[in-house]
Amino acid sequence: MRVRFSLAWVKPAQAPGKAFKSSAAFSLVREYMERIGHFLPCEAGAYVSKARSCVWVCERAKKGKAVSSEDLAKELQKCMNSGAQVLEIVIGGPDGFTDEALNKMSPSFRWSFGPMTLPHELAAVIAAEQIYRALTILHHQPYHSGH
Repeated sequence: MRVRFSLAWVKPAQAPGKAFKSSAAFSLVREYMERIGHFLPCEAGAYVSKARSCVWVCERAKKGKAVSSEDLAKELQKCMNSGAQVLEIVIGGPDGFTDEALNKMSPSFRWSFGPMTLPHELAAVIAAEQIYRALTILHHQPYHSGH
């Protein structure tokens, strides 16, 4: 399985780093992607509407589920056990997602960071860190218990 962070605000031919207004935010995303890469191949890019084995959408809407890090690890394990080749984590741009776009993506998991509004670049950082944390939980590494 590989992890792909699909960033809805990135244009198809654009390098992800060029789409971030904050170089610090992209630096953090890149750092966590490198850490994720110790467990699974990881990449980031524009969202391309294709059928994926496991699609997770990060959203603030009421249909998104706020979960603990341990519960996120369980969701990740379910996805890994499903035989999916790709876990596609879709992070919306500044305007979020329309109902039509969400229906088209047909996500298997709608993930919320809670009711607060976050800048989309910060949401990408949080998603990357939490995926890394979930992987350390699944691999019984001390990162989670030490924070």
